[in-house]
Amino acid sequence: MIRAGSLKETLIFEALTKEKTPSGAISKEYKEVFRCRAYRKKQSIITGDENAKEQFIGQMTVMLVRKYPQINYNCRVKWAECTWEIKMIEPRDNELTLTLKKLNT
Repeated sequence: MIRAGSLKETLIFEALTKEKTPSGAISKEYKEVFRCRAYRKKQSIITGDENAKEQFIGQMTVMLVRKYPQINYNCRVKWAECTWEIKMIEPRDNELTLTLKKLNT
């Protein structure tokens, strides 16, 4: 269960939209479709020399959010001044566990 006070992060979900320009060309852009609060799950990092696991953890994060129908694999997420791709959505009761991977944009 997620307690309301633990949802400290704000996630912005964006979906790819197609718009027709005045010249008739179709442009594809990501537009904001939804905002929600989330809890970032802590991930353990092995101390000492940098290894592959630490580099992997730096590019991935796990968030807990309440279940909303707007959240799907076609969305991108903006959080912490970065853009993230949804790699996995795990539903449980009235919440979702999102595994996010940082995009190089």
